[in-house]
Amino acid sequence: MIYRLRVLLYLVGLAVIVQACGGSGTSGNSGVKEVADLPFSSATSAKEYAEIVLKSIKTNRDKPLQNQFKPGEAINLAKLKRLVNMYSTGIGGRDDWEYHDFFELSENEDESKGFDYAWLDQKGKLGMQIFILAKKDGESYYIDDLDFRSRIDVIDSVNFPSGQDIDDYKKINYDWVK
Repeated sequence: MIYRLRVLLYLVGLAVIVQACGGSGTSGNSGVKEVADLPFSSATSAKEYAEIVLKSIKTNRDKPLQNQFKPGEAINLAKLKRLVNMYSTGIGGRDDWEYHDFFELSENEDESKGFDYAWLDQKGKLGMQIFILAKKDGESYYIDDLDFRSRIDVIDSVNFPSGQDIDDYKKINYDWVK
């Protein structure tokens, strides 16, 4: 009987510790240390910050992204992990996809409207799009809006921080005939 009581108290204590350490399944900016090759805090522009976010997605690292959303914003961590995994596999799994950075292609200098990235399949059809809107809070940037859009049936299209499903296509105004 005493053994069972000790086990029960141990499990209750463990549950309290897990809850206190963020085991609730949502996250915001909690001051977790940065990964050396993803220096979010040293970004000097929204574009540079967006490139670091994109690198995190391409290299299938959702954990560094978890703390890059607006402080206090609730994020569905399981869904974020699944989407980052799907898109990193889709982007990195094929070397015959054509990559487009529309901010660079348009020679735009207004970083306030965010950054669109797209991957076209070998036939020139749109396969995936990622949109990153970075905002500045004091000296650091955070992710205000992150859209994953896929025309591939098995890969979902989702917006973060909301975690809501979105349309699989966003029109990008770009003169393809340059």
